[in-house]
Amino acid sequence: MLVHVFESSDLDALRAAVVRMRATPEVRSLLILLAEGTGWPAAALDTWARAQSMPLIGGIFPRVLAQRRLLAQGGVVVGLPWQITVHRIPLGEQPQVPSTLADAASLLVLADGLSAHVQPLIDALYDTVGVEVTSVGGGCGSLSLRQSPCVLTARGLDTDVAAVAALPVPLMLGVRHGWRPLDPGLVLEATGASGNVVHTLNWEPALAVYRRVVEPVAGVTITADNFFDVAKAFPLGLLRADGEFIVRDPIRVEGDALVCVGAVRPHATLTILNGSPTTLLQAAQDLGQLQAPGASGRWIFDCISRVLFLGEEDGFTAELQRLVPDALPTAGALTLGEVAGTPNQRIAFCNKTATVALLP
Repeated sequence: MLVHVFESSDLDALRAAVVRMRATPEVRSLLILLAEGTGWPAAALDTWARAQSMPLIGGIFPRVLAQRRLLAQGGVVVGLPWQITVHRIPLGEQPQVPSTLADAASLLVLADGLSAHVQPLIDALYDTVGVEVTSVGGGCGSLSLRQSPCVLTARGLDTDVAAVAALPVPLMLGVRHGWRPLDPGLVLEATGASGNVVHTLNWEPALAVYRRVVEPVAGVTITADNFFDVAKAFPLGLLRADGEFIVRDPIRVEGDALVCVGAVRPHATLTILNGSPTTLLQAAQDLGQLQAPGASGRWIFDCISRVLFLGEEDGFTAELQRLVPDALPTAGALTLGEVAGTPNQRIAFCNKTATVALLP
């Protein structure tokens, strides 16, 4: 795996990086990770992508990373030694997932993280590949939380789509988050939920329940204006069959409802989580110890909200040091939701979670 970094959100810088990669004989496909920075020229980027002949998959993210460097603008071009097959899948209630994905050794999944239809994609992928295929990736989009074109393939720059690459090699995947139940005895039912909106918990307005549990611990009165700042430390946790939690990140309120990144199924069992820099950094430490003999590279898809919680200058620098403990070529993105699925865990769309994939 080859990695080229450029620090200008300028199409000429991207062109130069891609020309450099394409001139390398062992590069057969491209992964392009762009930081939203000062803004990419969407129309020009769309036209450029459509003119490419080499298979490519990528997107625009709040931040991207290479080794232990965190980039707010520019991007990373990753040269891959395999001929990958990239599928552009429009998102909707019933996304059409190609049956041939079941033949892949692993999947790279990049989706519009602000789409209301990421969960149907995850369900369709599970129905197609089951637990036999390891999947990794994340949600593209802007930290402004305004939906815009963000998913990149050779068919252009799109919104409300996913790009799924069928990889011919298996990946070793680690998934950790470090969040724990705020009250181990608290069990909530999403008695009213639709898509990524939770209307009621235990038949009460969701915001009222959330405020009653969180305000005494946070020491503040939760309002629509400060909700995002408070909630980044108190996410929701969806209980899995194995006893672990899938984290759901509530990002704003609509009336008495909680709007999350990622879907919450009606009648799901959940609780409210909390964490500290210590627990999150321990999760990163665990991921940094992931090893695969002969690994050629490392992909990291880490939630942007972990940066907001830990702090970009100090806390997240410490997380990167743990996630990247050596000189193995590393590239990744800070995402709006993380895609993770292994032979031991059903594919899921996670929040506030870190994932590390080792390439053979």
